[in-house]
Amino acid sequence: MSETAKDCGASERVMGSLSWGQRTGDYSKGRMTRLEHLKLVGNLVRTQLVDLGDTVKDRLGLLSPVYSELEALLPSETSLVRDSLDFAVETHDARLLHHSWRTYLFGVLLGEYASVSFDRELLFSAAILHDSGLINNRQTQVHECCFAISGAGVACNHLSSCGHDRDTVHKVGDAIALHLNAYVSARAHGGEAYLVNRGAMCDLFGAGHRRMAKSSVEQIMNKHPRDGVIEALEFETASHMKGTRPYVLTKLTGGTAPKTVFDVYGV
Repeated sequence: MSETAKDCGASERVMGSLSWGQRTGDYSKGRMTRLEHLKLVGNLVRTQLVDLGDTVKDRLGLLSPVYSELEALLPSETSLVRDSLDFAVETHDARLLHHSWRTYLFGVLLGEYASVSFDRELLFSAAILHDSGLINNRQTQVHECCFAISGAGVACNHLSSCGHDRDTVHKVGDAIALHLNAYVSARAHGGEAYLVNRGAMCDLFGAGHRRMAKSSVEQIMNKHPRDGVIEALEFETASHMKGTRPYVLTKLTGGTAPKTVFDVYGV
């Protein structure tokens, strides 16, 4: 077997990756095996335990939240940033777009706190497009495919049509496809994929919020309010394909609106 074939096979086994989302048969379109179900639950528990550790450190005065002015968090205005943002503005509901912005901004802050190496341009592209599977004019519905997989395809097709190189498109698409894993390893998948997941988990569940200064969170919330985000994400109303990550995650939370960083801080 060639090295390329080995690499492809290994990639297909990585839950949430672009290649994994292209599987055929019983586990196509983002449907998980029983072992992958368990891994998803384990990732969610891991996130909760890390957040519990932050709570203890905070109470002991051992946590030093990171602070930054909003303007300092913005990406440089490159062709990738412009093409990604233009597409998001054109296709996303305003509430969904604000969530995508918060995912990026929280991701940058959490990356700085953890001293994670990442490319801000790639992170922005993946974060601002990470819910492209939920846009209003989507061709693939959530009951037909995991929206992280379909959304990654939408984003990749757009960026490819804009002339961006294959490696860039793949990195952005992989980060989007992986973001519903509940936890994504920076070592295995890169800082961008790790931080899209962390930013989204922070905005939806408050995970990691103690690592950010309250004043920084307030700036982000004032610029990108969360009004209507649960409705925009269809968290309580969507009929996700059975066996996919969004199906399992909504079942685990009882199909009700999750605790958010907004609820935690009251800003």
